[in-house]
Amino acid sequence: MKFGPFRLAIAILLAITCYMSVKPARAEDARRSVTLACNPFPPSKIDGNARLPGYDVEILRAAFAVNNLTVNTPFYPWKRAYLLAEEGRVDGLCSCSYTLERERDMLYSAELGRVRIGFFSIAGHVPQNIAKLADARDLRVGVVAGYNLETAAVNAGLNVITASSEQILLGMLYNNRIDAIYSFREPVLVAHKHRSTLIFLQYHEISQAPYYSCISRKIDDARTLLDSLNQGIKTIRANGVYNSILEKYGVADAMNIKQPTAWIN
Repeated sequence: MKFGPFRLAIAILLAITCYMSVKPARAEDARRSVTLACNPFPPSKIDGNARLPGYDVEILRAAFAVNNLTVNTPFYPWKRAYLLAEEGRVDGLCSCSYTLERERDMLYSAELGRVRIGFFSIAGHVPQNIAKLADARDLRVGVVAGYNLETAAVNAGLNVITASSEQILLGMLYNNRIDAIYSFREPVLVAHKHRSTLIFLQYHEISQAPYYSCISRKIDDARTLLDSLNQGIKTIRANGVYNSILEKYGVADAMNIKQPTAWIN
């Protein structure tokens, strides 16, 4: 059968249309997924627990789901996680506190949550109440290396000794290698509960502070991703999902309580 010029053009157009309708989707047509590097920080970020991955992880999943984005949350030590985000090898960090230096590498989201910060000591070992950083200048203070708290403690003139985790710091505290731990409240409490040694700790709260999720400035769609996350956080705060996640982990009330010196077993 011979085709005239018009019929031939129609046949080619139909063939192209058919091909476009059945060809496999290209990678760039696939839905965007987000990868945020997390550092183990129970109970907000819990490695190796699919059922309870931590309230920060669940908040991020719910926030991005508002715009149909899925979230991958691989776990790394803090310094490794930051390096991956800094270089744009992941989209950002699950969470981070604000420092001026980090603004060079990261875009900060809307407030993800609030964190309580203070000193832990063995009950009765530190006679004075610690109400501010300067009150701990005569103490050997343990801080997790890489936290922004390390810089704050050094700048306040404290005698700072660093370690890689809260568990190690607790061991140093129990063995009298340090006098106090300066850290975030929740991860120290979780680490303390998992130790077999039953010792009463005294907690001296210094402050509360907001923290955020951070998007790497190195990725091409950083601003778009940040806008999506901020919209999602606003939505889940308004519809109650945010608070229900905190309630699931038993921290809904603790997020906004400033507690003076307390005794913890």
